[in-house]
Amino acid sequence: MPRRLAAGLALASGVLLALCLPRPGLCFLGWIGLAPLLYAVTRRPRREAFWLGLLAGFAFHGVAFYWIYSTCRFARVPAPAAILAWSALAGFEALAWGLSVWFGRWACEDLPAPWRALGWAVVWTAGAVIWERWTPRLPGDLLEYTQWRFLSLIQIASLAGPHALGFIVAFVNAALAEAWDRSQAIRADAGEASGLALALGLALASWGYGLVSLAARRSGGPSARVELLQPNIDQYQKWSPAYSGDILKVFDALLSLPRTKPPALIVWPESALPRLAAEGEAPAEAAAWSRRLGAFQIVGAVTEDGRGRRYNSALLLGPRGRLRATYHKRELVPFGEYVPFHWLGRFIGILDQLGGIQAGSARQPLFETPLGLAAASICYEAAFPRWARLDASRGARVIVNITNDGWYKRTWGPYQDFYENVFRAVENRVVVIRSGNTGVSAAIDPWGVVLAEEPLGRRARLDADVPARDAFPAGSFYARHGDWLGWLSLALAAALAAAAARR
Repeated sequence: MPRRLAAGLALASGVLLALCLPRPGLCFLGWIGLAPLLYAVTRRPRREAFWLGLLAGFAFHGVAFYWIYSTCRFARVPAPAAILAWSALAGFEALAWGLSVWFGRWACEDLPAPWRALGWAVVWTAGAVIWERWTPRLPGDLLEYTQWRFLSLIQIASLAGPHALGFIVAFVNAALAEAWDRSQAIRADAGEASGLALALGLALASWGYGLVSLAARRSGGPSARVELLQPNIDQYQKWSPAYSGDILKVFDALLSLPRTKPPALIVWPESALPRLAAEGEAPAEAAAWSRRLGAFQIVGAVTEDGRGRRYNSALLLGPRGRLRATYHKRELVPFGEYVPFHWLGRFIGILDQLGGIQAGSARQPLFETPLGLAAASICYEAAFPRWARLDASRGARVIVNITNDGWYKRTWGPYQDFYENVFRAVENRVVVIRSGNTGVSAAIDPWGVVLAEEPLGRRARLDADVPARDAFPAGSFYARHGDWLGWLSLALAAALAAAAARR
């Protein structure tokens, strides 16, 4: 195959998979989008395979996360610097693709035909586990997210976690690539047909399990009212002292809207208060509303302790306005809330002006709310399945995600962030409540069904009724037993590497 054609196929893979994500949502492309890349690297030297994987990854991240450039421009960053940030981030994220393809080309090339596609699925999943757990990353880069429209397919995540559906998608794509390659031969190998049949059978079984799970879903029953505040504050005015009074008036107006029933819980978005809040104290503005309504509230604020350390926090206030518990964000945004290798700030001045937020500990007390034990999740943390699973395994039956996607305005970014919460709900079989500054705010049930939603870019209070009875008292199999499929994929990838090394 000519190198130009191989490069074109690699680029096509990256673009096709990017178009599966919100907002384009061409999810059907996920079942064929990876195949051109895997076909292009067949029988090519491993070095070329690496560069083709890197090219495909750059195309994927460049298209899917174009909003990095847009966000820089919204903040009036010069266009050359915005392009540099966008391309550098896409290039860094693309390394995972290049290394996965290089490793797969080495470890799977001598496997017998029926097992080669399965080996590729194992390798791709193992790479996703490594990248998801141990590197800074962007949302939306797991293969399972390509199927966000199809609730019946997503249900398998409650059994095998965030990499289950991605494993199946990779398996189908690899089997298609193998079948495509063998179709060019004079005599096709029957093993390729059996591999494709096995991959499609696994996809159908996953779909069937999802249909059965959704058929068992029961709506109705006792419910609790939650109020989600969506103030739609311009991010680029949010921390200006000149606007702080106006911002607080917006919250007062939303909380003063008429009600049909009293709220069990009111949720403010991430960093809702336009000022620093003292660590260990209930903010006066929010406490007054707790007393007036006799309701629990979760309030997003940037808190500062006595040593000057700052945290991105969620505060639980009781109906008397007292602070009940505090959660500090665990997974911070690199080059936003903190700067990796901060010593570079001495040499690159702009880096020394960023960050300043401290990370909270991995295990923090859960919130005791009228909805039951709840775990707080702040914005970027929804992109990391392990945090929701950790909290669900400790007894959380509700996850409250507060966020501020005002940075991204009406790009694809807010939609990518939102739909991650659907996956977290299904994986752990918990209710997810999300309050966003500019949206999307929503209530999601344990099957991933969006019960109520406030669209992006509107100022509103979303009054939603969520199930008061826990549909899954024992949690999901994944929540109880962890990412067993991910660890199994890592072990199998290591075995493939050992076998390849012996050969």
